[in-house]
Amino acid sequence: MTRELRALMSKLDAAKQEVRSLLAEDKVQEAKDKMEEVRALQAKVDLQRELEETEARAMGGTELKDDGNVEERDMKELEAEYRQIFLRGIRRKRITSEQRSIIEEYERRAVMNEGETNPAIPDGDVGMVVPQDIQTQINTLMREWNDLSQYVTVEDVSTLSGSRVLEADADMTPFQVVDEYGEIPETDNPKFTVVNYKLKKRAGYLPITNELLADNDANLIGYVTNWIARKAVHTRNTQIISLLRTLTPKALGDVKDINTVLNVDLDPAISLSSIILTNQDGFNWLDNQVDGIGRPILQEDITQPGRKLFKGRQIVVASNRHLPTVSDKAPVFVGNLKQYMVLFNRRFFELASTREGGDAWRRDTTELRTIMRDDYVQWDGNAAVFGEIDLTPAP
Repeated sequence: MTRELRALMSKLDAAKQEVRSLLAEDKVQEAKDKMEEVRALQAKVDLQRELEETEARAMGGTELKDDGNVEERDMKELEAEYRQIFLRGIRRKRITSEQRSIIEEYERRAVMNEGETNPAIPDGDVGMVVPQDIQTQINTLMREWNDLSQYVTVEDVSTLSGSRVLEADADMTPFQVVDEYGEIPETDNPKFTVVNYKLKKRAGYLPITNELLADNDANLIGYVTNWIARKAVHTRNTQIISLLRTLTPKALGDVKDINTVLNVDLDPAISLSSIILTNQDGFNWLDNQVDGIGRPILQEDITQPGRKLFKGRQIVVASNRHLPTVSDKAPVFVGNLKQYMVLFNRRFFELASTREGGDAWRRDTTELRTIMRDDYVQWDGNAAVFGEIDLTPAP
């Protein structure tokens, strides 16, 4: 999509909004007159789009709707333009009306306005979603910093609240024996459970020196990306651990008790797909356990050097700072966390900046505010067990 088409679409949207406003004020005749302009602009948009598609086919010999190559290239160009405007906004530089049309088009096509951003962006301000390529960098960093959300079910949603109907793990009756030509009886129905969510807004701000803002784009993006990723990981890990701690703790005296959790407490299907999440203290205890002839209980994962397994189950280690040992009892969560909880996530971070609010004016800085929206809901409480290892030294 060219700038010309984006500009026409921006004018068309503005004209439509004016018609709606006139109708709301019962100015019917004025609304009719304005609709003539809407029709003319719509015709221009249609012709411009047809022209661009024709030129794209002539240049590349590609059907726009068949394989999407032209549209994909167009989206990459739009992404690059949006990214430059995004950085201008962070630096508090003026955003022109043409650049606003690019913002609106990108958010309409790429994120469906999920960030609830305001298209009427003031000059030198940014209240936009973080560009997709920077989002990818943030997600990569989050995994490197042991984002626990990778071990739970994450569902992207586009509404602030809602519900999902999930099949419950209920007992079933077997199919009955039916004689030849016999009538087939009705069987029991699947059992479902409703999981409700209501997204919560979580936010924070970061002061950035104006000297950093004057630096190159790569350094600025790297700084902002690292900050958002660290804060997001800490936020998610805190919420996930809090929900896990709602389980009733069970004392684990030795390795045999962990075996019992895997063999008896958890359903066999859940047990096979389980992980073991613990902190540094719990991992240290496990890593020092040996069998009757002095061999370590934990096995090395040959597919990923440095990672340890317990009876084939992956061991995930969280920092003591984020998952502390309480009263000399190290927490150990055993189970399939993807079945235990669902993280409902509104996909994109929002970022806004100011140079006048807060302490920014007095310190000659620019403050960046980041907002993320999510909710953490238990799905199957029987899919995980909360164990505690007593680390008190033997007398």
